[in-house]
Amino acid sequence: MVKVVILYNLFERLQKGEEKDVLAEKAIVEEIEAVEQAIRSLGYHSLVMAVREEIFPIVHWLKEYQPDVVFNLCESVYGNSCWEMNIPALLDLLRIPYTGSSPLTLGLCQDKGKVKDILQSQGVLTPRYKIFEKTIGPVKGNIFPIIVKPLHEDGSLGISKESVVYDNETLSKQIQYVIEQYQQPALVEEFIDGRELNVGLIETNGNVGVLPISEIDYTEFPEGVPKICGYEAKWVTESPEYQKSKPVCPAPLEWVMKKRVEYIAMKVFKLFQCRDYARVDIRIDQDGKIYVLEVNPNPDISPQSGMARALHVQGTTYTEFVRNLIERALQRKNGAMNNTK
Repeated sequence: MVKVVILYNLFERLQKGEEKDVLAEKAIVEEIEAVEQAIRSLGYHSLVMAVREEIFPIVHWLKEYQPDVVFNLCESVYGNSCWEMNIPALLDLLRIPYTGSSPLTLGLCQDKGKVKDILQSQGVLTPRYKIFEKTIGPVKGNIFPIIVKPLHEDGSLGISKESVVYDNETLSKQIQYVIEQYQQPALVEEFIDGRELNVGLIETNGNVGVLPISEIDYTEFPEGVPKICGYEAKWVTESPEYQKSKPVCPAPLEWVMKKRVEYIAMKVFKLFQCRDYARVDIRIDQDGKIYVLEVNPNPDISPQSGMARALHVQGTTYTEFVRNLIERALQRKNGAMNNTK
């Protein structure tokens, strides 16, 4: 019987950010339950392991249990999202196959500035930006509106309606907030006002396929609130932003625009050497220009996620999706064994 370890990071205490940020971490419970149910329905044996404050117990139990595959749901280590890449790196050293992207891809995509540099170098539109590593005085000579984000966070951490700024004074305050509260540089980015799309991609039989595209409908958003999928819109169910931002899948796109978006998403997937599954976040401005905002390898696959919704619209069951990820990891293991002969 195939033995699968579901590996995730247990968020035991707040390292940085806001108290409310724990809501994003709690969502992992639903993700684990869904993955574990799918694995068991496939007839595989599953074991859930949490990465806590020490890595040595994980190394011990992985060597003791000897899984055939690790289903990697780790998004940080010791509360540090920049260390996410170290888990697959450890698994590579232990020669245990795992689902999702490689350490290089995860580490690269964790740095939003590096992602944008690579996109620009390959002729892919992305909003103009600047990185601030320390608090400074008034920032002048800007074209507003501007959005300020933590450089290294996922799940919209550190992004709220206050993140979109319209004057120099507020911009400086928001930069200071990100640097001090999240203990990392601030990404200051041109705000693209337009349609927001989430494009899920999965690999099957060696080919990259685009899932039905999702759009976040902001038409019912409260007056004066920036049309962004910030932390409240993503995680705080009682907030107006959560209740008024509505996912539409498939997105109502003209055929030509749909093909353009799919082409760019696939180009980005291959450019960053994403593996198994990923999500590319896109905005289309008033002139029809397509901007890539972020690249998300190993995105959220909880039952309420956009990936799960797109899979359902395509007609792929959650269990089929999990089976594909596990089978791809096993194929990599067999391929590595064959290469050593």
